[in-house]
Amino acid sequence: MAAYKSERRQQQAQATHRDILRAARRLFAERGYAATSVADLAQEAGVAVQTIYTSCGSKRELVLALVDTIDEEAGIAPIAARQAESDKPEEIVSLAVRLTRQLNERCGDIISALLSAASLEPDAAAAAEEGKRRHRDGSARTATKLEGLGALRTGLSPEDATAMLATLTWRPMYAQLTQEHHWSYDQCEEWITTILTTTLLRRRRTH
Repeated sequence: MAAYKSERRQQQAQATHRDILRAARRLFAERGYAATSVADLAQEAGVAVQTIYTSCGSKRELVLALVDTIDEEAGIAPIAARQAESDKPEEIVSLAVRLTRQLNERCGDIISALLSAASLEPDAAAAAEEGKRRHRDGSARTATKLEGLGALRTGLSPEDATAMLATLTWRPMYAQLTQEHHWSYDQCEEWITTILTTTLLRRRRTH
């Protein structure tokens, strides 16, 4: 019985943690990081202020944990797993773009909020930098995988391939296309995939 109660408390604690992070995700996107207080988060999540600190730590720790919530909401893990298993260069590039498309389509609002706050709020800057690091690392893994398959265009280094991947799939590119030019995310994905496939991959010989 004691073990059951302990497991139930742990599940309740995990559920509370998720609720707090989801509340943070909503409020930071709607109001901005600086304009959202811990009291606001507690009210939105339906918990006491002390529960925020007990479950998530400081506001800085909370916003860093939010990076994992963003990845989960965007469905990053299944796509990354498919890409890791693939040995087809075109599919590898396509999945890299699909991953970033979902990240921006589903979570572009909170990503933009953190990037906007980064210049003034050190805590938001830490979260934004962690997001950038994951993006760069993912681009580097894709480029390295393509190099290992002998698929990179002749003369193209993995470092340059990483730069191309990271730049064309980063938030400002999607924001420019969708907000300024009113493209759909389908259009974005198709165009970015075409550009990267053309510029990164070695041309196959046809007979």
